[in-house]
Amino acid sequence: MISALRVFSRALGDAWDALVLLAALNLMWLGLSLLIVFLPPATAAMFAATHELAGGRSPGVRDFLAAVRSHFWQAWRWALLNVAAAAIFVASFAFYGSIREPWADAVEGLTLLFAVLWCVSQLYVWPFLLSQAEPRLSQALRNAVLAVLAAPLFALTFAAIVALVLALSLALIAPIAVITTAFVCLLANHAVTDRLRAFGKLPATMAAAQGNDG
Repeated sequence: MISALRVFSRALGDAWDALVLLAALNLMWLGLSLLIVFLPPATAAMFAATHELAGGRSPGVRDFLAAVRSHFWQAWRWALLNVAAAAIFVASFAFYGSIREPWADAVEGLTLLFAVLWCVSQLYVWPFLLSQAEPRLSQALRNAVLAVLAAPLFALTFAAIVALVLALSLALIAPIAVITTAFVCLLANHAVTDRLRAFGKLPATMAAAQGNDG
């Protein structure tokens, strides 16, 4: 829990220092996302841009647009996988919710837990992919799921933080357009860096950048 709060603190500090940049990136993401075909690639590009920011570098508009192009097909494979996962979770809720038995309530609760952990793992996917020597989506998905299973308390605390950020953004309205997506992606990048460090798997280049940043 403390590690997740430390991650939030780091992300908040980075967001404050780069508020104008994150707002510009968020508005670009929002504009591209209005064209549904660009929603997954723009989201991947936001993860890529905030990955640079979390590493102590300052991404530009060209970097963002280049990431949209380079991750286009990977992003759509990731998006379709999550559409399929969402369909499975919704069908499971509908099926077990229709059964009036105690065991069905228990299964429904477990399904909710798995859905939350799956959502957290999907926030990990792009930071893992961007940290890998070979940016394979299948490997990033595997690493993301294993990271969640290895530290479920961290994952659930992280999920609560993200949920709180989204709730505050919905309540205030303006942050949704201005910074919310960028901040959540930045938060996810810091979370994965923290997990890589905790597991002793932080790449040397990222460790050096983190050291210089500190």
